[in-house]
Amino acid sequence: MYIGTLIYTWLNGSKVGTDEFGNRYYRARKGKLYGRERRWVLFKDKVEASRVPAEWHAWLHHTTDQPLSQGA
Repeated sequence: MYIGTLIYTWLNGSKVGTDEFGNRYYRARKGKLYGRERRWVLFKDKVEASRVPAEWHAWLHHTTDQPLSQGA
């Protein structure tokens, strides 16, 4: 986890949830980037995109408004 991302998360992030791997998912508290809210993940261990479950991947890429594991 990069220190810059961690600081940005403390200042601007609103936690949405956690997956079975311990990764934490956030959205921006306010403001949008290019008409979309900003969404990101803080990985528990090594940064490895393949450890993002499908429902969270869909949420991160704006395919769904709510993660499928939280009853969209």
